[in-house]
Amino acid sequence: MSNIDELLSKAAKLLQEGRIWESCKVYDEVLSIDSKCEAALLNKAIISFRDNKYSEALDLLSNISSVEKIIDTKLIEASCFYELGDLSKSESCYNVLSSRVDGNNDLIFRVGLSAMQHGFFLNAVKILGKIDKKKSHSFEKEYYMALSYKGIGDLTNAIKCFGNAIREKSDSFQLYPIIASACFQNNMIEEGDKLMNILKEKNNAFFQHVAGIVASYRNKN
Repeated sequence: MSNIDELLSKAAKLLQEGRIWESCKVYDEVLSIDSKCEAALLNKAIISFRDNKYSEALDLLSNISSVEKIIDTKLIEASCFYELGDLSKSESCYNVLSSRVDGNNDLIFRVGLSAMQHGFFLNAVKILGKIDKKKSHSFEKEYYMALSYKGIGDLTNAIKCFGNAIREKSDSFQLYPIIASACFQNNMIEEGDKLMNILKEKNNAFFQHVAGIVASYRNKN
């Protein structure tokens, strides 16, 4: 094991123990030996991001060029730009990521969820749509695509995806009031009432808990 490998292992252990400042010093030591060590640059950027030092994190990430680390790099960059208020650059990171995650459901979900959480709903729909449900993440794909469609005001597609999600997990009772509310907002009164009746039959206690809130959406129509 090289000296750099030993130092990286030491820094990783310090991070696991919550000794952030000490781990940073070790990463600095690594970078003094090899200023292009991408493992040190990436981990120090993550630490800087968590410490709200977004510009510092971006400076560190700008020195990383390997394809192997582009997912982690772009995800952190997207979050940094978002926190700095540069939404255009943040969104452009997701455009790059969208073309890099094909065929890997775990990465697709991770990137799509991040895009949704940052409010880039169209990007999220595009990315999450790449998930191959035959392999994994069938419920997650439909649920988070539904939330993303709802975020852009496309209630018709949101309801469709919510419906697919509930078919994947029929015991996800929290979905019934969400879908019913969306139905009422989309003037689909009969469908909304049907969903709430199903919920009442399946879980009356939860129905009683949410019925008033859902009714407020129905009464607006």
